Amino acid sequence: MLREWPLRAPRIDADLTDIGDRALAWLIGTADGRYVAKLTFDGPEHVEPGLRIAGFLDAAGIPSGAPLLTNDRRWCLPVDGDWTLAVLHYVTGEPLDLRAADAPVIAGDLLGRVHRTLASPHAPKPAGSLLEYYASEAERLPGSPLGAALSVLFAAGPLREGTLYGDPAPEILIAPAADTAALIDWGTPSRGPLLFDVVTWHLFVTAGCAPETRDATDAAGDRFLAAYQRHIPLADTELAQWTPVSDLYAAIQATWRPTPPM
Repeated sequence: MLREWPLRAPRIDADLTDIGDRALAWLIGTADGRYVAKLTFDGPEHVEPGLRIAGFLDAAGIPSGAPLLTNDRRWCLPVDGDWTLAVLHYVTGEPLDLRAADAPVIAGDLLGRVHRTLASPHAPKPAGSLLEYYASEAERLPGSPLGAALSVLFAAGPLREGTLYGDPAPEILIAPAADTAALIDWGTPSRGPLLFDVVTWHLFVTAGCAPETRDATDAAGDRFLAAYQRHIPLADTELAQWTPVSDLYAAIQATWRPTPPM
């Protein structure tokens, strides 16, 4: 199907697929450079919003693996009814080293710029709502901790919403000799409380700190928040809901705890 894209002499150079059941990906070499072909187990109506968001961010100066449009200017193509194929521009770089002293600042600055950019009235909209999705899952799974966590969060009052990256393990890349971090893999954007991204990224950037180094963990978290708030200041009323949002994330993790491989 790669002939549907404007690729000269495409070839598969490597399999980029991680362990998972939602997507397959390959590094594609061409006469004009490298791309990534991504086959996602979802229909185009769910995949295309993330592609549009990645393209918008890329055009705004935040490298995000923007999609390459097909020959007839489509964002992606359906495959066998249940899958969607997209071709993305390849982003050069290495994963952010969370042990580096400047990692919390890089991550906080990046998330702040992403949230600020996607607050534009011209930004593409995600396919769905984070809280509505988990509320429907709580009804479907009455024995899960989701319902209680959502009840506490809703009772705490409304939170400022926007477009979320959504993935608690962000794919942050640092290009050699570049001063701009990249954020790739826009497969799960949604609308929801900005604090959800802030809380989950805060956990991500502080996870590398040893439990016994509480001061270092707190300092890393403070640097992350300060860098984020240079772009999106958080009111005290928002920060007061940190614990309910953290508890919702814990409930999500507990509900879909992965089964270790045999």
